[in-house]
Amino acid sequence: MDAVDIAESARRRRLWQAFNLIYFGFYFIEWFWVRPTVNDVIAIVVAAAVFLPIYFSAFERHESRFIWHIVALELIAFALSPFSGSQGIFHVYACVQAGYQRPASRTFVLLGLLTATYGLWGYFVDINTFGWLFSMFLGVVTGLSCSAGAAGLERGRALRRSWVLEQQRAALAERERIAHDLHDLLGQTLTTVALKSEVAHRLIEQDPARAKQETAEVAEAARNALQEIRAAVYDMTATTVEQELDRARQALDAAGVTLTISDDVPPLDPTVSKALGLTIREATTNIVRHANATEAKIDFRYDGETLNVIVRDNGAGALDGTTEGNGLKGLRKRIAALGGQTAIRMRAGTEVHISLPFDHSSANA
Repeated sequence: MDAVDIAESARRRRLWQAFNLIYFGFYFIEWFWVRPTVNDVIAIVVAAAVFLPIYFSAFERHESRFIWHIVALELIAFALSPFSGSQGIFHVYACVQAGYQRPASRTFVLLGLLTATYGLWGYFVDINTFGWLFSMFLGVVTGLSCSAGAAGLERGRALRRSWVLEQQRAALAERERIAHDLHDLLGQTLTTVALKSEVAHRLIEQDPARAKQETAEVAEAARNALQEIRAAVYDMTATTVEQELDRARQALDAAGVTLTISDDVPPLDPTVSKALGLTIREATTNIVRHANATEAKIDFRYDGETLNVIVRDNGAGALDGTTEGNGLKGLRKRIAALGGQTAIRMRAGTEVHISLPFDHSSANA
């Protein structure tokens, strides 16, 4: 997980924390029909001052050594039982934190203990029976729901780690292949150049004509080597839309994202195919790493003059077109060099729209 992933994960966690604070308002429902006393107000103010630091700290840590957060939330519920207010909401917050404990067996044990403890407390303490029973029920339901959500997050992280490892292994294999190819290309040529240079150096005074010939052969070998290197580098960086679509299917499938490809890809010349292929690669990488999507779609649309490629997902919309990394900036430049345009929009997810002037007949020629 790189710095972008970490920052995005932290941002979403903070938003989730803030959203869940809305349930704190349920504490005051009882005050609509039971007028609170000064002591009731003081009690909830003190409780909130204790609750908020524990709440935010608990969201950062779900390891077993931080179970005291859960205990503290439950104790707040007990401490508020003599006062007017729906103190059971603190029991629910404790159950939520129990739901995020891993492994799942720890969640079940904690939910059982919390429910039993809160049930006994409510039985022996004079509190509202309906509120007491409802809080117990809601605590179990939300705790189990959070446990299922935590399991889903774990699977998502595992899939992303698997995808990253696959990418690293592929990159390592590619580096080894490049090293092997360069060795085969340059090893014999450079040996020949070195030997002929030594021969030319020895003959430069004894046999100038032969030395001149050897020098010419050294120059010819160097030119041939340069051509071979250029061809090898082009082959290493060459890609096509078809190749990148296959890679996109594999990467998105590994990340649990369903990919739909509409319409057939029209015949493309190598330059356009490479540019669009790299565009699909960058968009797919962003979906896997940032979007948290479940569905993605790639559309190819050709109206006779313009080829449109649209990559969209139903994720969280991590990209907004204003905070672009080097990958997206490079994508824009690549398409602009071919006379095209790139647009990134937010519509219940992220949409990358490539519009490229395209002559179908010239591609077929």
